[in-house]
Amino acid sequence: MSEALNIPAGLVFLPLGEEALPLLKRGVVPLLCLADSGLPWFVRAAEKAQAPARIDDAAYLAHLQREYQRLPDSLRGLLTQEVFIQQAEKKRADIEAALLAQQQAQAVQDTGNPEDWLLQRFYTDPFSLLAWQQGGGLKTLWLGIDASQWPEAALQSVEYRPSLPAAYPQRLWAESPALAPLQEQRLVLARADAGRLVEVAGRTQGLLRLPPVALRCVLLGAEMRPAFVASFRQFWQQDFRYQRMPLARMQFHSDRYGWDFIQTGPASR
Repeated sequence: MSEALNIPAGLVFLPLGEEALPLLKRGVVPLLCLADSGLPWFVRAAEKAQAPARIDDAAYLAHLQREYQRLPDSLRGLLTQEVFIQQAEKKRADIEAALLAQQQAQAVQDTGNPEDWLLQRFYTDPFSLLAWQQGGGLKTLWLGIDASQWPEAALQSVEYRPSLPAAYPQRLWAESPALAPLQEQRLVLARADAGRLVEVAGRTQGLLRLPPVALRCVLLGAEMRPAFVASFRQFWQQDFRYQRMPLARMQFHSDRYGWDFIQTGPASR
């Protein structure tokens, strides 16, 4: 009878979908652009940014008043402010577009550009349903990683606070107190420092080497496709880098809430 895996203490867990197979063959893990990271506040901000944007009437009028005051005295003597504003109305769409561009440029200057950063999220409790939901659900697998054996990666614990910092990258290490039970850790890397970049479905990803010694186990979600599980198990048994590391699949208890991870591969080293 298969036994429940005794998961080593102190690991961090990286959720991946079926892309895990080609990634592990290459010995790398992905670093995602923020649009693909699943950060709740970033998703909401992106949706808001996609909404039709315009300058409100008060800001538009204040801009025209400032522009009128900048006119040379000779021009201001030829037309009143009211006439100047009436004439500008014909070009309002162009004026608003220029003002929006200025606002966006100022925001980037003040806070930094989120597109300059790549991110990966790690969880610490493989028995947390909230963490599995955050990580893509039960159709994913989790890589159990010993971060002390991964010198290429500098993971940092998330700070759970009522308000997020405005500037990047500090904003990427903060999250709502409602998610504090996750005890999440994150790896943040400047895009310019990512040694290997690839385009996946039009999105940029970084690829970071994962030393085989840092990978301590793999946990298969309960709803992964059987065909994928079979192909992954075959790969796991044949690849000399991983074949001695434990592979286990989530199995729910029949008589109480929760689950164990039942070994389907070699015992831990």
